Amino acid sequence: MADDTIQLADGAEVNAFAAMLCDLVKQNLESKPHKRRDFDALDGTVALVADDADVALTLEFRRGSLVLHDGIRNVPDVAVRGSAEAIMALSNVPLTRPLALPIPTDRQAFDVLAGMVKATRTGELRIYGLWRHFGLMNRLTRVMSVNG
Repeated sequence: MADDTIQLADGAEVNAFAAMLCDLVKQNLESKPHKRRDFDALDGTVALVADDADVALTLEFRRGSLVLHDGIRNVPDVAVRGSAEAIMALSNVPLTRPLALPIPTDRQAFDVLAGMVKATRTGELRIYGLWRHFGLMNRLTRVMSVNG
């Protein structure tokens, strides 16, 4: 993978959340090469807003590349808003193989999914544009998850 496939936009290096997600995606693709297929298919923008940390970023996917921007850039296809903990829990979603579906196979996986459902029901985690861009979010979850 070329070094410029996943990068921080100018000025985004000051956003620790963006830098951390940049590293997470790079590590996931390096340690789990099968995730590359989903990554290469991603085409759209996702804004992440961690209200408790007062930080926002935009992930701009263009089939095979990712640029992470500080703050919200333009109108994103999907916006995920909530606590930093709830947003980062997305990277712990349990995925079954070979379909990479979020199906719990043990108690820990069940607890992660139950926590996400609770966070969405209580408003701690809100995802705008999910149903309109379900494919984008499904692929993003598979790429971001440290599982599967």
